[in-house]
Amino acid sequence: MKKLLDVEKSRIEHYADNQRDSVHRSSLLVPVLPNSEVSISLLNHFFIKRQISSVGCRVTAIDKNGVRLTSRLTTINEPRVYTMHLQRDFDVDAVSFLVEFFSSENIFVPFPAVMVNHRTKNALSSVHSFNRVLADVFEDDDVNAIHVQEAAIDITQDPNLSTFFVLAAGPYNLQAPITLRLSSRDSELHHSMNVNIPRFTQQMFELKNIVPEWSKLQGTLFIDQPDQQLFYGRLFVGQIAKDGSFVGNHSYYDSSHVEGEFWSNNNPSFRTYPLIGELDTLIRFYPIMSPSTLELSIIFNSPIGEPMASTNTRALTSPSNDFFELDVKKLAQEAGIEVSKVNSFTVEARPSSGNTPTRVNHQIVYKKSAIESSINISLQNHNVIHSKSRPRTSWGQLINSSEFESYLSLANDGHEDPVSSVQIKFYDENGFLASEQVDVPQRSVRSVNITEMLNRQKLKASGDFLWYEYECTNYFLTAFSISRHVNSGNCTGEHSF
Repeated sequence: MKKLLDVEKSRIEHYADNQRDSVHRSSLLVPVLPNSEVSISLLNHFFIKRQISSVGCRVTAIDKNGVRLTSRLTTINEPRVYTMHLQRDFDVDAVSFLVEFFSSENIFVPFPAVMVNHRTKNALSSVHSFNRVLADVFEDDDVNAIHVQEAAIDITQDPNLSTFFVLAAGPYNLQAPITLRLSSRDSELHHSMNVNIPRFTQQMFELKNIVPEWSKLQGTLFIDQPDQQLFYGRLFVGQIAKDGSFVGNHSYYDSSHVEGEFWSNNNPSFRTYPLIGELDTLIRFYPIMSPSTLELSIIFNSPIGEPMASTNTRALTSPSNDFFELDVKKLAQEAGIEVSKVNSFTVEARPSSGNTPTRVNHQIVYKKSAIESSINISLQNHNVIHSKSRPRTSWGQLINSSEFESYLSLANDGHEDPVSSVQIKFYDENGFLASEQVDVPQRSVRSVNITEMLNRQKLKASGDFLWYEYECTNYFLTAFSISRHVNSGNCTGEHSF
């Protein structure tokens, strides 16, 4: 883990000298998982954002022993969506794929803006790249300086579903013990086991098979994965159904024992989220922030961003054995608000004393009687370095399929302009497809139903995925993509890059 204040320091240095510590390679490791077809998707942001006209993408197929099967290079040089169906187009026998991007020009960010998509019978799991093989020992010194446990893992209470996690090995064989810890209000449970995972491969574990009694408990699940040289890796975690369908996201740092992860003041952290149609909306907080006690509340907003009501504050102490889940629509009803009139809600966190932790992490959950979409995200804070004049480019993936109902929602947490006006550009595999003008008042959300947008503009998109892109001087304008399988009800979602 790298402290967020150190990340901010690096950003300042790069603004002052944009060729300092230049980046010419980025990578991700993509797992092949049971009963699924895996693909990666990206918008050529190298060209759209930075005008880099030629980037090489090398995909290496790897067998169960960590041996290379084949490598193939694709040139990324057009302003369009690139989709690669890895088993179909590269090697059907591979158990994982190493994807690397190379450029002689500075690409600035070593983590590629790539989505990993696992397609199963009744679901599609979409998550942004969550691990990478590091470029050299200096990057290893930088990003792996602090070893922490993994958390932000939801234990499903649905008897038809099971909680899983995927542990990946980097460029060296992983032979070591891993420790699981479940902290609940009533107990502290531990379980250790040895793993033997060949390099560049992974292993999926279901909680019900490792420690069956834990799968029925509620609490905070921590996983202590071994240190791995030249590898940065979150766990891939989620829920799997009996028919093999699954949806996952990435784990997150447990910072509850890390000192020095605080802003220089006690300004509150916050983030605004959409309410989507008939989907249930939940917020889950785990006690994984730097040592602190936070007072958390939810504010319900009108379509023009005016507060309609708010909940009582709820204290969360980190570290502790506490965690909680809030049903947002139920809370709105209890506050006497007609849910259909609520445009969005804002989660706000204030320290009861001292300064605000830099990382206030949590899960935003969308669900409908099946596998949920649990998106891992952190609250915003106006202490984050941001330009007041230079536009920020944001982009992300959308599902292009009649099997899914998909939404793109833009949430405005800015504090300067009363309204942010943006032109959302949509791309498919042929290039630019369409645009939509959207005006988003502060503390409100504007949502676009993707099918309705395509029908309204009489468009037929090419490929399995669309990508959106927009520029805005409001650094605190965030997009969310949320999709529901129309037959099964299984959901998936992600935030913007």
